[in-house]
Amino acid sequence: MTDRISVNPLPALVRGAFDTGARLRHARFFHPRGVRLSGRFHAEPEFEPLFGAGERATLARLSKGVGTPGGVPDVLGLAFRVLDRDEKPWDFALATTGQSAAVRLTLTLARGWDSARFGSLLPYRWGDSGPLWVLAEPDPGQPTSTSLTSLARYVHEHQVGFTVSVAGLGSGRRKVGHLLLRAADPGEHRTDFYDPVLNHPAEVALLPRQVQRLRESAYDGSRRGRGVEDRETGRVEVNPPR
Repeated sequence: MTDRISVNPLPALVRGAFDTGARLRHARFFHPRGVRLSGRFHAEPEFEPLFGAGERATLARLSKGVGTPGGVPDVLGLAFRVLDRDEKPWDFALATTGQSAAVRLTLTLARGWDSARFGSLLPYRWGDSGPLWVLAEPDPGQPTSTSLTSLARYVHEHQVGFTVSVAGLGSGRRKVGHLLLRAADPGEHRTDFYDPVLNHPAEVALLPRQVQRLRESAYDGSRRGRGVEDRETGRVEVNPPR
């Protein structure tokens, strides 16, 4: 008797849905437009074994999840890539979420960049730690609306900062480091390809693994739908900020 191989069709369905959505939007399925930034990340001593000491080169993108017009509230996004201790990319993709342990799994609408509170939605395991959520809080002074136009103008004249921290299920926040960003210069290397499932140190894992496989299918489908990214060659799109 021939053994039957059970294949889970869900990842393929998720990939197909995000592929179709991205094709219809002519942009990524979520966070279709954003402002590209570059800067530095400085880790706290406790986390230098993962990030390395001193200032680490960083690329980032601030975006609106749905793409609502002007200053209309939206789920905001903060994606950034830090070079880790081995000079390899470590990607984070955060969105505005609830901040307490009870509501960290909930996406929330933000009314302004100054009041946005970002989280990883799903937790990580760093080394032998328990589940840890990555959180980011903006420094004061950022635009009070969610307009990408206002944000783009602001970052061409000012830097924007974020305090990055982690928090467990029953523990308070621990500061991981500080992110300081500015508008990316035209000649700088930039990317719209941030993949926290693919790019992270070996001792870091995203949890739960089953959900992360679906998340990777969604990332892959959105990229394929845009026709702009090939994981073998690393090709990426370049869209102007809106």
